[in-house]
Amino acid sequence: MKRQPKRQMTDAEQARLPKYTIGVVSQLLNLPPQVLRRYEEAGLLEPARQAGKNRLYSDYDVQILEEIATLSDQGVNAVGIRHIMQIRKEIYTLRQEIKEAREALYIAEQRYLQIEITQKRRLSSSDPTSSNSESEPGNTN
Repeated sequence: MKRQPKRQMTDAEQARLPKYTIGVVSQLLNLPPQVLRRYEEAGLLEPARQAGKNRLYSDYDVQILEEIATLSDQGVNAVGIRHIMQIRKEIYTLRQEIKEAREALYIAEQRYLQIEITQKRRLSSSDPTSSNSESEPGNTN
């Protein structure tokens, strides 16, 4: 069986690729593994699992854990952290929707302008008064 060519992963896909064990993440963030487990138990994030039930964290998970740790250091409890993260996710989603709507509006405006220009050209080419062959007003030749 032939091997298919490897598809390039996007940056977003690579960021969500599970690759770090709990020990590595613990060292990266300077947090005990128990704290990471507690965050998971509180439902603040859900790392991937290997077949042997070992947790694997992605770059995206590490980024979220940094935010969680920062909020926790500021005295925010797990429920508050969950709400804050949900609101941030909603804000991100809304910003994406606004960006897409603006892009769609821009495209629609460009199409409208193109149609308007085309119609004006058609009207001016079929309008005998807009012809350059007529004499100008005030010229009595």
